Amino acid sequence: MARDLESRSGELLLTNDIFGLHRTVNEVAAADPDVRYIVVFDRNGVARADTFSAGLPEGLRSSNSISYEGYSFATLQTSEGKVRDLAFGIDEGRSGSVRIGFTMAPGQGRVNQMTANLLGLTAAVLVAGLLIGYWLATILTRPLSRLAEAARAVGRGETPELSELYRHPEVGQVAVAFDAMTAQLREKEAERSRLLGRVLTAQEEERRRISLELHDEAGQALTSLMLGLGRIERLLPDAASKTEAAELRGLTEGTLELMRSLARDLRPNTLDVLGLVSALRRFVGDYGRRHSIETDFHTTGLDGERLGYDVETALYRIAQEALTNVSRHAAATSVSVLLERRGEHMVMVIEDDGVGFNVDQDAARAGVPERLGLLGMAERASLVGASLTVERRLSVPRRARTRSPKATRSSVS
Repeated sequence: MARDLESRSGELLLTNDIFGLHRTVNEVAAADPDVRYIVVFDRNGVARADTFSAGLPEGLRSSNSISYEGYSFATLQTSEGKVRDLAFGIDEGRSGSVRIGFTMAPGQGRVNQMTANLLGLTAAVLVAGLLIGYWLATILTRPLSRLAEAARAVGRGETPELSELYRHPEVGQVAVAFDAMTAQLREKEAERSRLLGRVLTAQEEERRRISLELHDEAGQALTSLMLGLGRIERLLPDAASKTEAAELRGLTEGTLELMRSLARDLRPNTLDVLGLVSALRRFVGDYGRRHSIETDFHTTGLDGERLGYDVETALYRIAQEALTNVSRHAAATSVSVLLERRGEHMVMVIEDDGVGFNVDQDAARAGVPERLGLLGMAERASLVGASLTVERRLSVPRRARTRSPKATRSSVS
């Protein structure tokens, strides 16, 4: 537009055709609605033609000037808003200049519209990218979550099923390797359980043998010795000798009773002959008398039933270890032992009114020597397909409720 005006107005300025110059300026301004004004200056800077009805605005002349490139742009603030002003030289500025003002509103509107479109497109692409990323992450993390849950299940002793992950392109090989590792762990655990079972069985057999030897051979020898001392006591003539012989006989009798107690602790004959109920009833009663602790023993649903050698041995040894822990650590005044059949399951519950202990901390310290009792109880329970649970601050035995707010409860089921 400026070049067209430059070519047409240069000749009109040379011929001093002011009327033609006005007509040209008005025609060009009318052809474009974005044009706000047109001014043609001669080489002396005099406005020869313009589109202003009230004359040239103040400051317009000096607001823009031609640069060395032959034209120049400037942004002017007017009553109609911002106007883009172009100064274009006529005959490279030697004959004058053309000034054209364009309103910036339509252009700015188009820029704003393009900006809005671009922002909308960016937002749409961002949302689509987030959705695709979430979808991909879900596809990838769901199998990993399944593997994590399977690992936790293995830790609980369960057997997870991962065959649906074998076809997964990324996680399939990991699932196959995890299953193989789990199978190896199960085999090793089964082998460990078998070896541990054999060790405990051999240990029980050795205890039985030593118990029988103590009861039969050493017991008979001490009994004979005690009877002989009794005869000697009756034959001695003086009182001092009789007293000394009586003391020796009493010492022998105490040793015999101690040896019988050791034999019962090693492997009570009652457990093999009469069963778990009779053995536990006798053990709990003897335990209370030895440690001056109030005890009670209850059974429900057994009716003289035998539970099998391994199960009876495991339950007896667990009860023995639990009561030993009570006497060593609990400072309890009463202990209750309950043996109950619940449907197809056997449950043994041992409660005391002692000081209790932190179950989680002691479980974490199960490898230290003073905590091997808990580990041994759990191992014995697992060998017969049972589980051991130790709880703290539960309801205490009825006769001990008023003595202590704390209690420890061990149960095997």
